[in-house]
Amino acid sequence: MSESNFKLDPGVIQKAVGAMASGDMLSLMKLLPIQRERHEDWYVMSLPLLPFFMNPLGIVHGGITAVLLDSAMGWSIAEETGKQVVTLQMNVNYIAPGKGKVLKVFARPTHTGRATAVAEAYMENETGKRIAQSTGTFYYTGEPAIRLEEQT
Repeated sequence: MSESNFKLDPGVIQKAVGAMASGDMLSLMKLLPIQRERHEDWYVMSLPLLPFFMNPLGIVHGGITAVLLDSAMGWSIAEETGKQVVTLQMNVNYIAPGKGKVLKVFARPTHTGRATAVAEAYMENETGKRIAQSTGTFYYTGEPAIRLEEQT
């Protein structure tokens, strides 16, 4: 996947900004050109590094990094358990400036209990340079997971 494969449609950008402003992360994730796959025990999300992800320093905004790590961890738990989750706690360690053409997030559950689950994730660019890593604790909402095939 490369940035050149994705055309920046002003209508999509407007919808994405509206989704971010309202906190509607599911709608935002549906608008982004994310490829999802499973690689061994890791759930992997890949997407081009888009211009509106950048901060004034020319690197990926830390909030974008956190949203992608959070979403990937929640997705990994939902896929493993069949249960929808919300984030209770999350820790992000920013390791290197977010630069490159493609962002890849690898996530996997490390514990799935009766009421909560724990996951880990890391983000790298297309060269394998690690940008950030994260852990999070998630609470089962009682709703069934929104499955990957339902999100398209």
